[in-house]
Amino acid sequence: MDVYPYRLEPIYLEKIWGGRSLERLFGRKLPAGKQIGESWELADLPEGVSVVSNGPAAGISLTDLTKQMGADLLGGAPAMPDGRFPLLLKLLDANDILSLQVHPDAEAVERIRAEGEDAALKTECWYVVESRDGMIHKGVQPGTTPEAFRAAAVADDVERHVRPVPVAAGDFHFLPAGTVHALGAGVVVAEAQTPSDTTYRVTDWGRGREIHVDRSVQCIHFTPADDAAPGAAGETLLITEFFTVARRAARAGMPVHLPDGRCAAVMMLDAAGHAAVHHTGTVELVVPLRAGDTVLVPAACNNPRIVAAAPCRWLEITLPEG
Repeated sequence: MDVYPYRLEPIYLEKIWGGRSLERLFGRKLPAGKQIGESWELADLPEGVSVVSNGPAAGISLTDLTKQMGADLLGGAPAMPDGRFPLLLKLLDANDILSLQVHPDAEAVERIRAEGEDAALKTECWYVVESRDGMIHKGVQPGTTPEAFRAAAVADDVERHVRPVPVAAGDFHFLPAGTVHALGAGVVVAEAQTPSDTTYRVTDWGRGREIHVDRSVQCIHFTPADDAAPGAAGETLLITEFFTVARRAARAGMPVHLPDGRCAAVMMLDAAGHAAVHHTGTVELVVPLRAGDTVLVPAACNNPRIVAAAPCRWLEITLPEG
């Protein structure tokens, strides 16, 4: 298998809360007439699998790429138990508020599976790309009990029990499994998460979709939300056992090296001029990048680095070493 930085074809999902901001922000060609809420930039789930769009590996799914490359792609990081890629990256465009929801942690997953229902842990984080006077909900209000929360959820009056948090472009929020949360209207985020689609809705704000009061209360952490992100220091925004997120920048003509020997994904936030990720193999390979692009850099890439013609910024999501 040829080793080089892989572009992946976005997977667009229409959502009742979605919009068309990815056209305006990143020049994306979205499906006509659809309100796109999610762009899966890097995904290896039964519900959707990314496909390589550049170079000799074009047309290969991320599932097959992971199985065929092994450590050349992942480095020391383990694949998922079923052999799939251990990371999910998205762009979310909230033209309306998302449902108030929660994802299970490891203990909740164990309990749910013991009851005969499938579930998977889901921890995630949001980097705010744009906020048009937007906000998020994050965690329960201090003093909220499971009993009070359940009663409010049944009565569809739960908003008073969750914390509203105004957000601006450049903000970062860690949402560990068990945190009740919702993305508010007018906010676009880049999302990094463990690869799971297990979601339990507390309320859908009257839009009529299924809600899951019992499962939600079973999963929610009723302790105060901690706004600090583990490992945050300097360029590093978050360190978890699943992935690390950093916000990095390059000046014009000054190469910035990506982690050597580790699998990383680059989500380009802006690129006023031309930017590219370089890889020195048998020949010098250059993969152009524009704002909004995502590229997967295998651990076996030789001397990967970003070189830009003008200042640019990106999120660098790195898999653990082992």
